[in-house]
Formats: sequence, C-alpha cells, structure tokens
Amino acid sequence: MSTEREYSAMVYQTTTGRVLYDLDLLAEPDWSALINDAGGWKVAVPLDGGPRTARIREWCVPDRHSVAVLRGDDFVCQAGPITPYQPDSETTDFVVSGKGIWDILDRRVLHNAGWNPATQRLTDPAADITINGTLPYIAREIVNHQINMSYISGSNLPIDLPTISPGSGNTRTYHGYDQAYGGARLRELTQVDQGPDVFFQPYLTTVNGQRYIRHRMLVGSPYLVQPGVDLRFFYRRTLTKLDIVGGIKPGAVRSFVKGAGQDAGQLYGTATAADLIDAGWPLTDDVDSSHADASVQSTLDSWATANVALSSSQPEQWQATVLADADPQLSTYNPGHFATYSATDHHYLPDGNYRWRVIGISRTSTTPRDRVDHQLQAVRTG
Repeated sequence: MSTEREYSAMVYQTTTGRVLYDLDLLAEPDWSALINDAGGWKVAVPLDGGPRTARIREWCVPDRHSVAVLRGDDFVCQAGPITPYQPDSETTDFVVSGKGIWDILDRRVLHNAGWNPATQRLTDPAADITINGTLPYIAREIVNHQINMSYISGSNLPIDLPTISPGSGNTRTYHGYDQAYGGARLRELTQVDQGPDVFFQPYLTTVNGQRYIRHRMLVGSPYLVQPGVDLRFFYRRTLTKLDIVGGIKPGAVRSFVKGAGQDAGQLYGTATAADLIDAGWPLTDDVDSSHADASVQSTLDSWATANVALSSSQPEQWQATVLADADPQLSTYNPGHFATYSATDHHYLPDGNYRWRVIGISRTSTTPRDRVDHQLQAVRTG
C-alpha cells in the first residue's frame, strides 16, 4: 500500500540536469537550503535484492548523479550531488545523502576559464583571473570561470548565471598556482564586510517533454531581499514553535584575521566593536586563520569587520518552525529573505515583533511533515 507524501525526489545527471528516475521513498526526506553554503539532503529508499536494488545501483553514483527533493509537484527544496554512501547489511532501508550544487564548486580548482592545460602550466599567468567591479559581479564571474571552461571537458553545470553590471570599486586577482577551490573563494567573498549573499536556487523545468533540474544563481547586494514587505509569521498560528539558545558561540568584540606571511612579516586585519566596550563588555577576541594566502590589507580588514559584527550582534541562536503551506508559503521565499515573527504569550519573549534574516530553511525527521524550520540571523540594518 503506497503512502501519500508531502515530498518526492528524483535523480538527475549532475552535468546536464536531465532527470533520470523518480524515487520510491520510505519516508519524508531531510533537506536544508542555506545562503553562502551547500546545504544538503537525505532520502531513504527500499532495497529488495532484485530489480529495485539493481535500479538503485544504476543511479546511486556519487557526483555523476544528483538528487532533487521536491515539495508538491514542482517546488524544488534542495538538489545536488550524491555523496559517499554505505548500505546497512542489517536492514533493507537504504539511506542516501548528498549536498547542494555548491559542493561541486567546493571541489573544483579556480583558474581562468580560458586556460589551456595542453599548452600552458597552471603557474602560467594565463591561468590567473583578475576581476574588477562590484562584489556581486565578482561573485558571478567566479562561477562563470568555474562552469564555462573552454579547453577542459566536464566543467559544465546546469547553473543559470545572473545578469550583473560590472560596476567598479573592487579588484580581485586569483592565481591559478594557488590551486584554491572556487567554492572556497566564493564563500570568502560573501564573508567580507558588505559581501554579497549567494544562493543557488534549484528549480524544475521541461524542455521538449524532458524534465530538467537547473539552479538559478542568486546574488545579493549585499543581502538577498524580497520585493515589498517582510515575510510575516504569527506565534501559535503560522509560527508554531520558536526555539532560542543562548551562548552557543562565545562572543567577541575584537577580530584578528591572519593573512600571508610568518612571524614578524605576518599580515593581518583587525576590527573592534568599540561601542560594546564603551557599554561595558570585556575585551574578547576572535582569531580567524582561514585566509592564510590573502595579501591585500583592505580585504583582511573587511573580513575582520564582518567577523566582529557577526560575533557581537547575535548572542542567541533562534530557530522558528513555520507552516509550509500557509501564507507565506514555502514556495514563495528563499533563504536570505527578511521575516518578522510576531510573538504573543511566549514563555520567554516579551510580546512584540522580531525581525530576522532567514539564512537557512530545512526539514529533518523531527520536523512535522507540514512544517519547515528557519535558521535565523540578526543583522545590523542601521
């Protein structure tokens, strides 16, 4: 007897987006969609030791194939490559997991799309990329170089690039000899002060009767914001649960970001939340060592400014659980959008409206089937 589900899933070819199979799910899938990161998904399918298992062995191929998780007939919640798996010999329930399309960029070296490895070494200047323009334009061009290589096969991905005017104000040079991953460079760009939100929005389309999964690259300036007013959720109605955890990350009012160099020649950026110190907070530090190849002082300082702003602005982690099909419906908004949560008779919060940025949307096995969870982030908008 089949079970009617809120969600469905399908397998598609990673490089083209062409849908290959619809999946027979054992349970509602888990999924998470995040700005500035890959997110992920998890599905469970049945094994039978016969034809059904043979079909699973055909499609369950990490990287070559991807899975899309859908709510309803056509809203794609998350989609991306299958990751390594391990069948459990004690059960016929086969759990397969994966990540969003950003995961491919996290494992692809960034170099000039016009670099020809047959005639040039990676250390040749021809492998370097210099991009001038706004930060959103630089983000777009990083992905452009990753998916449109002229002399290397396999670089294509079903990503729709946005149209962004180059503008001016920033320069980034990425050397091929650094052998840095494009996904990491893209994430670094989102982390500088006023860095742009990036989200790969999956969607289902049909061309000549064939279904395809594609991904729209959405780039904020700096935030991904929806037109019109904030999303609005009401406690004990469309907002069914509001969890608050305090002190999950030690606060910091000063940030150091290590760059290139060693010992006395070490480059670093720094920023301090002087307003908090003046208000009585003790001096506490955050040291970021994840940018050891950076050599531009203004960029290091920009990372430090962003780090201290985040550390000092969010002493609590909030998670909201909302109805997926009540207005505003899940299919009408993305991670990165702003929402106001109206709380009345909450055990901890005073009555009022609380404005947050939705940085992630997810569903896990503990989330009721008609609901989704919002991961929230406080931002300074003034």
